[in-house]
Amino acid sequence: MLLVFNIEFMDLLSIKDIVKDLLTNVPSLRDNDNRLILNVWSMQDSNLKNATISFRYFTKQFMLGDLAPAESIRRVRQALQKEFPELRGKLYAERHKLQDSIKEQLNQPEMKKGGTP
Repeated sequence: MLLVFNIEFMDLLSIKDIVKDLLTNVPSLRDNDNRLILNVWSMQDSNLKNATISFRYFTKQFMLGDLAPAESIRRVRQALQKEFPELRGKLYAERHKLQDSIKEQLNQPEMKKGGTP
């Protein structure tokens, strides 16, 4: 079975608008990508808010491309928080404090070879 993705449903501008609205109005989503992703999906398909919807329904919508890819939502959140400091969560500064340490670890020769440190 060939899966065809519905590109019009994955319009990044509309995803950006949804994510910005959620980050503005639901501050608890600023530090929780999983909850943010679920909220975006429920806004894209209101049927997902219904507790009786089956996992099979969700899977079908996801596989058909009717729901935005989780990674796109995460990247949009990241870009918005970079551009709009007021949309950053409490963990934003914590994550960025660790950035240099993580970069240093990734530059170790063992990591460049694909081995484990």
